[in-house]
Amino acid sequence: MPYSKILVGYDGSEQSVRALRSAIELASTFKAMLEVVHAYNAAPVIIGEAVAASPPAGAESMRLEAETVAAEARTIIASATDMPIEVMITDGDPGKRVVGLAKERGADLIVVGSHGKGGFKELFTGSVSHYVTQHAPVPVLVVK
Repeated sequence: MPYSKILVGYDGSEQSVRALRSAIELASTFKAMLEVVHAYNAAPVIIGEAVAASPPAGAESMRLEAETVAAEARTIIASATDMPIEVMITDGDPGKRVVGLAKERGADLIVVGSHGKGGFKELFTGSVSHYVTQHAPVPVLVVK
């Protein structure tokens, strides 16, 4: 099945680097358009009934870290291919943003790493790759 538009969820983890490299190969094979998205979540933290908003300095720090992660993706892309690839940064729940962008941008394949930088946080929020595989409107390739 040929793909024409591939969306990659990227967070800078080892698995997402592998996912990005796999997606670059697929895009090259199928002559597909490739888009990369890094989503960071600056949403308020909810603990029980208490809601703690992210402080402005914390949100800005997350945005700057997101810029660094996106720059790393651009470096990997530049070393692997000369095809034009868009790297997007977005705020919001990473799983929901990947699925939403796949719908909005007409992707026909999503590529994600098997697990990312979430670590201990994933115990509370769930795995991004699991969310994407359960809610994506198109096939999902999960790279280990």
